[in-house]
Amino acid sequence: MHRRFGFPLILVALGFFATTGWTQSNPPRPARDPGPPLSTASDSDLPDGEETWENARQILAKATNEPDALKALVTVVNLQRRRGDYADGLKGARDGLTRARALGDVRLQVDFLYLLGRLYWNLSDYPASLENHLEELKLAQRWDDASLLARTHGGLGLTYYRYGRMEDAFHHLNLGLELAAKASDDRMRASLLNSLGNCYLTEGKYERATALHEEALKIREGYGNHRAIAESLTNLGLVADANRDYPKALDYLQRALTTFEALKYRRYIANTHRRLGMVLRHAGRTDEALTHLQTALQIAKTLESAEVVADIQQELALTHEARKDLAAALESQRQLAAVTEQTRREEDRRRMDELRARYREEQRELEITLLKRDQELQTAELQRRRSQNWALAAGLIGGVILLGAVIVVQLVRQRADRKTLAATERARVQAEAAERLKSRLLQMASHDLKVPLSALNATAELIGRSPHEAVVVRRLAAGIQADTERMRSLVRDFLDASAIEDGNLQLHPAEMNLPDVARLAVETLQPVAAAKKQTLTLAESAVALPKVQADAERLRQVFDNLIGNALKFTPPGGVISVVPGEASGWVFVEVRDSGPGLGPADFAKIFAPFQRLSAKPTGEGEDSTGLGLFIARELLTLQGGRLEVQSQPGSGAVFRVLLPAAVVIEIG
Repeated sequence: MHRRFGFPLILVALGFFATTGWTQSNPPRPARDPGPPLSTASDSDLPDGEETWENARQILAKATNEPDALKALVTVVNLQRRRGDYADGLKGARDGLTRARALGDVRLQVDFLYLLGRLYWNLSDYPASLENHLEELKLAQRWDDASLLARTHGGLGLTYYRYGRMEDAFHHLNLGLELAAKASDDRMRASLLNSLGNCYLTEGKYERATALHEEALKIREGYGNHRAIAESLTNLGLVADANRDYPKALDYLQRALTTFEALKYRRYIANTHRRLGMVLRHAGRTDEALTHLQTALQIAKTLESAEVVADIQQELALTHEARKDLAAALESQRQLAAVTEQTRREEDRRRMDELRARYREEQRELEITLLKRDQELQTAELQRRRSQNWALAAGLIGGVILLGAVIVVQLVRQRADRKTLAATERARVQAEAAERLKSRLLQMASHDLKVPLSALNATAELIGRSPHEAVVVRRLAAGIQADTERMRSLVRDFLDASAIEDGNLQLHPAEMNLPDVARLAVETLQPVAAAKKQTLTLAESAVALPKVQADAERLRQVFDNLIGNALKFTPPGGVISVVPGEASGWVFVEVRDSGPGLGPADFAKIFAPFQRLSAKPTGEGEDSTGLGLFIARELLTLQGGRLEVQSQPGSGAVFRVLLPAAVVIEIG
């Protein structure tokens, strides 16, 4: 019997469902089979459990040669994947692939590419998973090994399944099943039957899914691998849930959970608790469902898989909705959105790292190509000279042959001349660009250094007139120091701008605390703020912020520039605040001032070199080269960071320095 609720609650519910786009239907999601086992670390070779993990690590530590060490590393990484230690697994798989390539062992390269594909699949990075499995397939086809190819097609099938490309998923999984049968590999065949069963479950073909999972379970019970048996029980439980046979579904899942807890496989435990919560919600037992989901969430927080957390948050939202706790449902939906956004940012950051690595590789290949072209040009020149010699020799034979030889020589010369002209034109364009930059810098230097040089000359004359007046000399010496520092800063800006334009700026990144660098800049510039009767403060973060990977000297230069600008453009008596914080995987420090702010015209040119903005310095003798913000943004961009600005005319400005938090790899 359904309860009746008052009109206000109905309005709240309608508004909530309209905002989130939820429906009451919740079709069961397919189980996530971790894929076929490795042939080098098969289910028969490696019994499950903590003892296996310790034995594998001992074998790796005792390996006396590189091939044995890499084979042991394959086993360790595979167990790390099953245990949910994805960060360590990725690190080990990448290291193993590099070493296998150096060793020239194609078979080991196939194993590590398979592991990388499965690990990226676990981390929801399906493009990277597909990329590694396709490279794996190219290498695996060199081997006349049906079982190895079956495993590769199984990994591709599971990845296409996650993409929603079911036709491709069925193609690769059925092809893998045929290869496993050809190889008489029952373990591989059971894994592929399990994956096919999940695909049919997704398409709502429950009878076919049940038959495939029961066949897989029977094979797995035959060779006695507990983890594989528990996976088949899990999938049979999901099929029973889809058929609304909730007691049978709970029985299957509870048996699977007992096995996974004994094996200490955290990802499997978290997912099984989530599935138990889903079945209990379908059965109307929402209080019990909530208990399982809360347990699943606590375990999931120890993993590095945003997808697992997202699935649990989605199920929590549906369970709270079923319990009519709309506020809790909305909070779970918000957490789901936050995890989804975090996943996107992590994928973007990984892609940026990969693009940087590819860019460096392409640069190396370009250099090699240019060297080869130089060699080809030299060879062509030698061939041209030989052609000339042959033409001259052939000219002795007769006038007709001589005429032909002259024509050939002229064609070769014209081709060489065109190449020479093209190379000369490229050099001329580069030289003109360098000359324009040099002229601009010299113009800036002659203009901006003229004032402090004149001041230095006048100060020297004053000291010469009053050499014995100590007070006057000290005051004038302080002026000389200020003008000298000003000129040094100008020269540094010019040199940095030139290095950035040429692509020759050197960085020395290391792990550090971003607020500590900002604190040094604040302490150094406090006398400047005091001289203008300004208040310069650094806020303390309420929690310890993650470290960043950056060049400390260049970061100090960024903060000196931003805080110096804030002091320069803020009127006397104003306030400048430096505030650190963290948001969505980024560590930031904001420099806030109470100056005149920026207008629309300023934002159009704020980060361009040699551009002066509408705001004017508020102190005597202060000026701007128009290079500071350009250099600050470029220094941050080269280190994977960002420089953001928020401002309105008359409301001050906020400049935000953002750097990605350094990745902390757990060891377990």
